[in-house]
Amino acid sequence: MRKNLRNRICSVTLAGAMLLSTVLTGCGGSGEAPAASHNKETEAGSGQTAEDGEKPVLSVWAYWTNGDLYSDQGDWEYWQAIEEACNVDLEFLDSTGGKDALSLLAGTDDLPDIIIEYDTTFPGGVQKMLLDGSIISLNDLMDKGKLPNFKAYLESDPEVDKLCKNNEGLYAWTPMIRKPDSPLVFNGNMIRQDWLDELGFDLPETVQEMEDVLVAFKEQKGCDAAFSFIYGNYNIMVNSFGIREGMYVDAENKVHFGAVEEEYLDFLTLFNRWMNMGILDPDAFTQDADAFFAKIAGERTGLVWGYTGGTLGKIQTMQEENKEMNYQPAPNPVLNKGDQFLVDQSSYRINNIGGVISAACSNPEAAARVLDYTYGEEGNMLANYGKEGVTYEMVDGKPVFTDFVLHNPDGLSIEKALSVYAGCNNKPFLVEKDYMLGGYAYEVQKKSLEVWATPDAPIKDMPPQTMTNEEVQEYNSIMTDIQTYLDEFKLKFILGTEPLENFPQFVENIKNMNIDRAIAIRQAEYDRYLAR
Repeated sequence: MRKNLRNRICSVTLAGAMLLSTVLTGCGGSGEAPAASHNKETEAGSGQTAEDGEKPVLSVWAYWTNGDLYSDQGDWEYWQAIEEACNVDLEFLDSTGGKDALSLLAGTDDLPDIIIEYDTTFPGGVQKMLLDGSIISLNDLMDKGKLPNFKAYLESDPEVDKLCKNNEGLYAWTPMIRKPDSPLVFNGNMIRQDWLDELGFDLPETVQEMEDVLVAFKEQKGCDAAFSFIYGNYNIMVNSFGIREGMYVDAENKVHFGAVEEEYLDFLTLFNRWMNMGILDPDAFTQDADAFFAKIAGERTGLVWGYTGGTLGKIQTMQEENKEMNYQPAPNPVLNKGDQFLVDQSSYRINNIGGVISAACSNPEAAARVLDYTYGEEGNMLANYGKEGVTYEMVDGKPVFTDFVLHNPDGLSIEKALSVYAGCNNKPFLVEKDYMLGGYAYEVQKKSLEVWATPDAPIKDMPPQTMTNEEVQEYNSIMTDIQTYLDEFKLKFILGTEPLENFPQFVENIKNMNIDRAIAIRQAEYDRYLAR
């Protein structure tokens, strides 16, 4: 019994489209942790069957990326396996409308029973939806034994437990969780090793060595965009100066806003000099992926920033056409030879996607059973590796991906082929290290995870937000204007349209926009986090 809810949400979606039209017109990864087994209570818990003997039917909003393979999420083998294991029928809403469509449903009786989404897609964030009563706390269900696998894992992993609950000890969702030995850094610099060898350079370890290499790439290899990146991601170079651009925490647990600190001027000075020297890609702050990869293919660049999967993996396929090209992961650059890279590049071990149960849920216990399944042994295997005999085989006690995944007969990428049967990167489950490594087709991708790792760096990113409603409103009202101002003037400084001598006035202006109050709000939030 699988019904698509398009009829039910058609009026909501149409209303959202009309509203949006009006607005637009007017505006012009593995250590094993103890987990409860998938037992009879989990399979046949309270509320398993409706009074008429039918399976409970749950409406679901779930982020997904397989629209090119399926017209309905209910046809996806991954969800069909969960339906069978949990003895439920899942009806999927059309989630392609994203945050705007979900915002229209929030606070109404039309909010689906289960929502699986990124935190940034939840209207105001998942904690805001918990505070305003749109979703329920999971605590009561956990206490009643309705989320046994999830609860057992949290009890075995205090670090993750601390990240999963808010300051009141409430659990808003079941997030994607990376196990303790999983890689946590998935991006960094990549460099033409073949050019380094040809020109007689070692891998650059310092900012100055990087500059020397970039000059050589420009002068001897004809690069007009020697250092390039995508999506405006240049943070690795800001981090070389021992700060983050935005909010961060130092080794003494003090919150900072990096863009007003002296080290940020050092970064701006470096990028301004590189721009004037013609070794920094002037399009890097605005270009799309096609333009970026075209420069790599055209050998207009030799040092790029990117991701282990989407960037380094694509470059490897390009190298099959250009056998001389050899991109390798480059070390995180420091200021002086032998220095420690001070800024931790690691993601937190909970990802910003997870599952929630709405306050309008028709059967919270059945919904809990669905969310809990992938934290148990059986569901964890499904979410990480898919279907035995199809996407993986057990070899010497370990799952090994099959050619269906690694060399898909229909030409699907590794991630796309695996996602037919597994949860992959956009579902809540326990991420195994072997799954993460097995999903990379090239050894150089696995190598990058080690080269870019920063486990002992003292400067940390802020943990997931758990500000109060009042704090969120005040903080956002301050930071919206500051971020807009920062985005405008950092480019002016780098491009040279604003003299670097005006940096003190830039800092003063941000202070006058109440940045100290914003820092104080995040400090109070972080202090509460430490006290959990």
